[in-house]
Amino acid sequence: MTTPSAAAEPNPSRRPDALRLATDLHSAENELRKLRGRVREAVDFVHDPAYDLAARQALAQRMGLPEPSRTLAVPAVPTRQQGHTVPAAH
Repeated sequence: MTTPSAAAEPNPSRRPDALRLATDLHSAENELRKLRGRVREAVDFVHDPAYDLAARQALAQRMGLPEPSRTLAVPAVPTRQQGHTVPAAH
């Protein structure tokens, strides 16, 4: 019959595998974090109208991303309702 303290102890022969797997999982999570960051940068590039449209379209197609807009994005002008004043046209 086993004692309660012996049953609570993990099998010592399995510890190295668990440690190795935990280390491998941590490394894989770090690599995934880096790859997600690079994909985010590519998406930002694809949707940034400051760059050439053909290059952005080609990258989007190659990565399977939604195609970028053909029009330039114009920033919204703040209004008085938003707490800002709109400068008068000269």
